[in-house]
Amino acid sequence: MSTTSETSWPEAGAIADANPAAAAIPYAPSALNRAFARIERLPGGGWWVYPLLFVALAVYHNVSLWLIGARAPGELTLEGTAGLAYGPYTFGAAHYFLRVAGEAIAEFRPASGLNDADYARRRYELVTLPAGRLWLALLIGALVAFGSVMFAAPAALEPYGGTPLRALVVLGPAVLFGYTMFPIVVWQTVRQLRAVERLHRDATSIDLFDTGPIYAFSRLTMQIGLAFVFVGYYSLTVNFSFQAGNPISLATIGGTILVGISCFIVPLWGIHGRLAKEKAALARGVNLRAQAVQEELYRRVDASSLGGIKDVTDALTGINVTREQIHRLPTWPWPPQVLRGFVSAVALPVIVFLLSRYVGGQVHLV
Repeated sequence: MSTTSETSWPEAGAIADANPAAAAIPYAPSALNRAFARIERLPGGGWWVYPLLFVALAVYHNVSLWLIGARAPGELTLEGTAGLAYGPYTFGAAHYFLRVAGEAIAEFRPASGLNDADYARRRYELVTLPAGRLWLALLIGALVAFGSVMFAAPAALEPYGGTPLRALVVLGPAVLFGYTMFPIVVWQTVRQLRAVERLHRDATSIDLFDTGPIYAFSRLTMQIGLAFVFVGYYSLTVNFSFQAGNPISLATIGGTILVGISCFIVPLWGIHGRLAKEKAALARGVNLRAQAVQEELYRRVDASSLGGIKDVTDALTGINVTREQIHRLPTWPWPPQVLRGFVSAVALPVIVFLLSRYVGGQVHLV
């Protein structure tokens, strides 16, 4: 089904180390996965590729400004470079999400109940996009990229030659890179988070006393969510001059922030019900045992048969301790500090913005 080149790439790092001998590879990896595998084989794990891509875009940005006459040859500018970061950022984020997903499923495995073959297949599906499916995301991204320049406000195009066509020459590679990577990352994220939901749903060995597997995917969903939210806030602050008055860009920003929040909550919501039921069953079991021991204690007291009563009271004490332990067991699949961190990261920029507007208004009144 797969050629040698198709089956050898998962050996690169933690992107997808599913062993073809343990489980048949259900589909060939995408060009994106193969690119990440090649990057990981570079010195230092290849993470320097992403800032280098930003530098390359910045060089092209300045050279193209010289070519269209918007800047004197040799004159360097940082104006507009904030918008060059989207493509390298989302490209690197997609790579990072795959790595974190591979680590997360390894942590979750004790709760999954999967045998070696099924685990290898599930891991492969979690961290591998199928080949031949990127074209639609690329098409969508290309159309949005074109529209974002063609419908930009005249003031936003002024530094890039003043016309949409001149601006396309300067901004084309950067906006094409950024806007095509966005739907690809969205598609990858949807696939990964659906896989997480299925893993939670199908898990057969969940142990509420072992919180490691329960919390395994919270880091993945939090970091995916924050990555999307960061893009939205970055666009509204550092790169707002190009976004202002651009309905396509503003709609994309709003959607990005909402997607980020949903990425953290939605895929983990389903397992909350399972954890709550497991906890309720444990609580019912300990309550029934406590009732039985209490009845035995009352029987001995009523019969004035106090021999061995210490054993009964010790048992009741142990049951009450267990009851307290069960009461503290989690029913949400993320540690409290992770939830607080996510909420703070999302809310803090909004609070700072509102406070700055309020303080600015007070200064203006004075």
